[in-house]
Amino acid sequence: METEKPNNKERFKMKDSIASKLDGLSIKQLEEVDYLLSTFKDLIEEPQHDRASMHLYGRLTGLRQLEEDKVEMNLGPHNVNTYGVAQGGSLYTLADVAIGFMILKRLEDDQKVFTLEMKMNFIKKGAGAHLIAIPTILRWGRTTIVAECTIEDSEGELVAKALGTFYVAG
Repeated sequence: METEKPNNKERFKMKDSIASKLDGLSIKQLEEVDYLLSTFKDLIEEPQHDRASMHLYGRLTGLRQLEEDKVEMNLGPHNVNTYGVAQGGSLYTLADVAIGFMILKRLEDDQKVFTLEMKMNFIKKGAGAHLIAIPTILRWGRTTIVAECTIEDSEGELVAKALGTFYVAG
């Protein structure tokens, strides 16, 4: 990540360049840009060094690790579809990240985890302020792990269910 600070002249030039790109954007588009900038600023101000820290894509998608291996996804313009409900790919990412981090926290330092395959059943619309992913290990083998993930809304109702196979290397 770039740590060198540009001089004031360069900073003003860059800010002007960014501001000119904002001209003509709608309020909705400006809200989306604001979300991206806020997420990026949080990344800079609170760098995460833990091996199982949330990566940039997860943060941009609105994911946040909770206790007990759960992962929360805040819903907003960054991860909802045209109809205002959670986009299917965002739900898939939520499940994949929740399972992946659950496994990663239990691996040795020299091991890595990779998703081999995962399927998802979408049960009902993912709506509300946030969704919660609850991963479960079904089988922990020598090099592969089978896990599932339940995604619930804020009322505790089932939104989606994922089942996947993960490979442990190292």
